[in-house]
Formats: sequence, structure tokens, C-alpha cells
Amino acid sequence: MGVQAGGVVDRERDFFNAQGDRYLRVRAWIWRAIGEFNRNSELADLYDPRGKRVLLYGCGPARGAGRFVQAGAAHIAGIDISDAEIAQAWRTAREGGYDEQVDFRAGDAHATGFPDDSFDLIVGSAILHHLDVSRALAELRRVLAPAGRAVFLEPLAHNPLLRLGRRLTPSARTADEHPFTVADWQLCAEVFPDFWHREVELTSIPLMPLNLVLPRSWQRALAQHVRRLDDRLLAQYPQLRRFARSTFLVLE
Repeated sequence: MGVQAGGVVDRERDFFNAQGDRYLRVRAWIWRAIGEFNRNSELADLYDPRGKRVLLYGCGPARGAGRFVQAGAAHIAGIDISDAEIAQAWRTAREGGYDEQVDFRAGDAHATGFPDDSFDLIVGSAILHHLDVSRALAELRRVLAPAGRAVFLEPLAHNPLLRLGRRLTPSARTADEHPFTVADWQLCAEVFPDFWHREVELTSIPLMPLNLVLPRSWQRALAQHVRRLDDRLLAQYPQLRRFARSTFLVLE
């Protein structure tokens, strides 16, 4: 996970190094409620890692690093604030036999220590909302090579149901994180002139409690209908995009 400056860095590091039982239990219930509505996998549609120098930004235990190896990435680096998760990333790489193709580091995402223009592709999920966005964007701009692309998936802040859910589950998140806002989109556009974003999961939000009781086959059928409805609504009424659950960010 990522970090902000000052004391927040220490708080984020301590939180993700510990990951207590209560946090894990609550997160498990949240992911069960999201269930088949989850569209996080669509992040992979936004990049092609073949032959590219890749940075996994806020990589956590980097469980997906092996997929980048299999897809033909030239080299894979990862940075995360949690020493414990970086240690797990190295263990997974050694077990998978690709540890010589990766470079995982524990450190501050605002100051990665990588040279300028080091990466052709930067990928992150649920990381930027843990950061000082302005500082993170400046660092991403620095380490991203000309003609490179950075892609992220982040939660959005504006939906009132999600805001209520976050207030009711404080143990499932760090005290300093802040889901993305319209102002954060504007910051992205200021640093990356060709920035664009796409949103998913809107009408699924009030339906998520159903996943706690529906069988998986019913969840899949419902999610297919909701996905088509969401895509139509968000395309036809762009003013609703801020109320979606997730935003895909493409920084170029």
C-alpha cells in the first residue's frame, strides 16, 4: 500500500505490516458483498506488458507479478510501504522461479528511488487514495518514460451509500486514506495532459447486500444484467460517473 508524508508514512506502514484479525474479517465481508459485481479485472484491459519495464506501484505481496512475467514483461519492479508484504512478494517470486526478473523494494511511494524514465508501464490498484496525490503524480511523471502509460484503479468518494458504509466499517481502512474525488481527477489532468478515466459499478452498490445471501450462480446472472445497465447509464449520463464505486485512471 502507499503512504503520505510525515507521520502518515509510519501509520500506514504499521497498519499494513500488522493487518489485524478484525481488519481481515471485515475486508472479507466487504469482498463477499461486492462479489460478482467486482470489475477490478478490467484494469488489465488497459495495458500490454510485453517487452515493457513495469513498475507495480503499491504492490503489496505482488501476487500478480507472475502474470507479468508470463505475459512477456522485460523487467518488473515493485514498491510498497509494508516490509512484511514485500517479504511475502519475494517469497512468492522465489517459489514461482521468477525472482531474478523482479526488483521488490520497501519504501515510500512518493520517493521511489528509481531513476528518471525508468518504466514504460506503471500499474497500481487502490494505492493512490492512500497518498498525497499531488506528490505521487509528480513521482509517477518522473519515473515514467516518454510515451509510457500508468494505469490505476481507485475507489471513488462521492456515492452516499459508500460513504455511509465506510463510516460503519472504520477498521477496514486506514485513518488517512481518502477515496478519489473530482478534484483528484483534475490533478491527474494537470500533470498528465492525455489523462482519461472510466467508471464502473453504479447500480450494483445498493444491491451488494444481496450477495451475502444469493448463491453464486444467481450473483453471476444478476451481475451480468447490472453491468450492461451501468455501462449504458454511465455513457448516457456522464454526470453520474462520480457516484460509481471505482474509477480506472489512464495517465499518459
